[in-house]
Amino acid sequence: MKLNFSIVDKAKQAFEMNCMKLLVSAYHISVREHIYATNWVENDFTFMLDEYIDNSAQRVEWEYNCNIEHHLHNANSKKTKGYANSADRIDMRMTTFEKGIEYRFYVEAKRLKENDSKLLKRYIDTGINHYITKKYPHGILLGYLVKGDVDATIQKLNNILQKNNRRNEMLVRMPNSIHNQYFESTHANFGVIKHFVFDYSK
Repeated sequence: MKLNFSIVDKAKQAFEMNCMKLLVSAYHISVREHIYATNWVENDFTFMLDEYIDNSAQRVEWEYNCNIEHHLHNANSKKTKGYANSADRIDMRMTTFEKGIEYRFYVEAKRLKENDSKLLKRYIDTGINHYITKKYPHGILLGYLVKGDVDATIQKLNNILQKNNRRNEMLVRMPNSIHNQYFESTHANFGVIKHFVFDYSK
């Protein structure tokens, strides 16, 4: 049976939107319950969000699976003792099957501080760059802001990109129906990266 790519593409878009809704809903619960601390490491925040997603009735209804620290297979890796330990990992992956087709949604997360140049550069080097070089499968970038202002932090990220002659790749605030701290960046020969900032600075 021939696939209708238009239907598949619409189903993929709907799946990705639902994944983002689960993620944002988990964020709002985490803010309301305020069990986090600003000195948490990146994986602590991701683990917390995963727990809320895992307990979501909506996730169960949609029959989505979510796992964190997902190992990425590389066909070119040399399969010797311990090779799995050096495999690249992405922070979160959600999946579902519909009519025999598997849909996948990926999230790479980074801690952010407005005045921490090391974290800002890491967001670009191991976040943006890992997507556009296809080290990671195409997904979204999630910034855990633990200190500072959202817009000021984005401006400092853009300043770094601009200094590196990447003005065309700067993050631009965009309207989004499910989250008000949403940005997009456009990259030649790649396309658009979606950026969500979760403000844990308070």
